[in-house]
Amino acid sequence: MFFTAHHHWPDTLDLATTCLFLVGFVALTISGHVFLALDVRTWLRSLRRALIVVTEHLPQFPRWSRLQTPRCLASMGLKLPCNEEQLMANYRKKVKQLHPDRGGDRKRFMRLQADFEESLEFIRSNLRCE
Repeated sequence: MFFTAHHHWPDTLDLATTCLFLVGFVALTISGHVFLALDVRTWLRSLRRALIVVTEHLPQFPRWSRLQTPRCLASMGLKLPCNEEQLMANYRKKVKQLHPDRGGDRKRFMRLQADFEESLEFIRSNLRCE
């Protein structure tokens, strides 16, 4: 009694709602996979940095595993083995090139400062261990 003979399912509103739901579901699923892939790539890049930090702070690792040049020393143009004098000489050369007062980029100069401090700490800790 409530339905007339002219009412057919699905009508336009039902069809539009169903299509919109399905498109939204597919778009949400695809965007979730994209964000997951981006996050995994970031996580994998961070593992390499974490591995370097761990090998620098745990002396029980074998010496051969610590012989690879850390990024902080490589940015100074050094390879292991090196000493503080070599580090200071290369640091002074780089400061002259990258200092903002001499036309260098501030971000690169700040990165150089951080790398220098990390390199100095790395060299001093290796001198204590050996």
